[in-house]
Amino acid sequence: MKQPFAATGATWAICRITFKEGIRQRVLYGAVLFAGAVIFFSVLASGLFMRDIAKITLDICLTAINLGGLLVPFFLAVQMLARDMERRTVYSILSRPLSRSQYVLGKFGGLALLAAALMATLTLATVAAIFLARAMYAPVFFKGFSWGPVFLSIFVSYLGMLVFIAAVVLWSMVTTSSFLATMLTLATYIIGHSVEEMVRFVLSRTPGVEITPMVTWTVRGAQYLFPNLAAFDLKLVAAHGLAVTWGHVGFLIAYAIACASAMLTLAMLVFRKRDLT
Repeated sequence: MKQPFAATGATWAICRITFKEGIRQRVLYGAVLFAGAVIFFSVLASGLFMRDIAKITLDICLTAINLGGLLVPFFLAVQMLARDMERRTVYSILSRPLSRSQYVLGKFGGLALLAAALMATLTLATVAAIFLARAMYAPVFFKGFSWGPVFLSIFVSYLGMLVFIAAVVLWSMVTTSSFLATMLTLATYIIGHSVEEMVRFVLSRTPGVEITPMVTWTVRGAQYLFPNLAAFDLKLVAAHGLAVTWGHVGFLIAYAIACASAMLTLAMLVFRKRDLT
């Protein structure tokens, strides 16, 4: 009988187990129900803005999808990775024919599948909400509406979620404290969504605003140390039905692969050197 932790399928085994473990978390279902309620509430709320029904509906729905996806790195990833360490589960896992690198990749893969399943479920709810809004309101409000930017926005948002999950895996490998890993995760999210604006402000050299060289170096350093998560936010583009060039999409895909690969490689190197005794 083939062992589930055989070397050829060890990474996939960890990935599958992590996914199943995440599915069993009750907080996941509560978040899905809440996000789903927000999506369908958007149909009623958009009626208050009669000129922008399609835009308001899409904006709220895409925000709910993104918030639902953030549940994985913020509430499940740190908890599941820290629990392996605190409950010593990692010892029994690594006692099998499984390398530490396969463990890290398997955990990342399982969390990525979990985020994909969650965002896909909310995407179906969004599609249903759009059809419901079309049935409730006049077709003129959806003139020029296109599904292409909507699905592209969700896809790019998922790419950003993969980068963020890779960052969470890295912080969970670096520290043994779940609290510190959570704080580092929160810092990564805040900096990742604001570093682009900070760099733009520092380089703008606004008259009357003096910026010290230390602040400039700090901001420029954060630009290279933390992923630019704001680049993966295309909600406004989708809500207004604006076109996105394939070159820009290709750049985001390459950027996501590069960032996630770099952080996962660093996480594997750190975990290999980590003393688990």
